[in-house]
Amino acid sequence: MTDTATTPNSPQSDARWTWEQARLHFERVDLDFHRIVSTLADPGDAAGQSAFESLARAIMGQQLSTKAAATIWRRFLELHDGVLHAEQVLQTPAEVHRSVGVSGQKHTYLVDLSRHYMDNPDMFDQADLMSDESIVKDWTRVKGLGPWTVQMHLMFQLRRPDVFAVDDLGVRRAMEQGLGIPKDSKKAVYTKRALKWSPFRTAACRFLWDSLNA
Repeated sequence: MTDTATTPNSPQSDARWTWEQARLHFERVDLDFHRIVSTLADPGDAAGQSAFESLARAIMGQQLSTKAAATIWRRFLELHDGVLHAEQVLQTPAEVHRSVGVSGQKHTYLVDLSRHYMDNPDMFDQADLMSDESIVKDWTRVKGLGPWTVQMHLMFQLRRPDVFAVDDLGVRRAMEQGLGIPKDSKKAVYTKRALKWSPFRTAACRFLWDSLNA
């Protein structure tokens, strides 16, 4: 897959794929995986968020339990009157953010995200015109945003169809349990196995996570 901009109707950027399309593809190319998928319901779609809010939320949740992250995020939004704007975040001192549970390090990350957004909002708001690789390359220049965090936005908010989150431990554990991959194999092993699922690797990851819960 090349690092070039894509049009909204290209296979890489098209968010109109369906779970049924993915299931039929898995049945054709990987019966072992299809057996896992056939026992699971379609995963739910995430609530729509702006790129800035989605990435800020991802930063807030790093190294926290789901419950703790949700509590701090709620307080953070209330502090900002329920609507998050980069300019307002930049104008808020670190000690004010700390008062609602935001660590100093995460404040630094939020400030850097806000600066990048203020400098080039189209890089975030017009991501539907960019390739997956370009988005990961550009957005990971922000402090606190690694490839995994950006991939989550690609998968859940942009619904890009063919993202494989090999850095996600849950994805790898699910592949070990369901597909017999030796535990803690090299990441290239999981990536090679997942090539069969292209161009629906996003759906595959979602099903893998759900298989762990099941």
